[in-house]
Amino acid sequence: MLTQQKKMEFIDLENAYKEAVIRKLIEYDVIKDPQWLEQPDAPVPLRVFLETIIELIEKLDPQDWPYD
Repeated sequence: MLTQQKKMEFIDLENAYKEAVIRKLIEYDVIKDPQWLEQPDAPVPLRVFLETIIELIEKLDPQDWPYD
């Protein structure tokens, strides 16, 4: 059984991890709104999620690069 202190330590680690992930995504310009730092568990509309995937694909495999 977890003590209250251990539960709080776990929650603090979890929140620190979420913040680090969001900061990294902002740094990589995947997330443009720092408001996500305040609401890391807020639901994201599917359209926004899919647009982000498209942006990542286009960054990783741009269509205007020469093939040689």
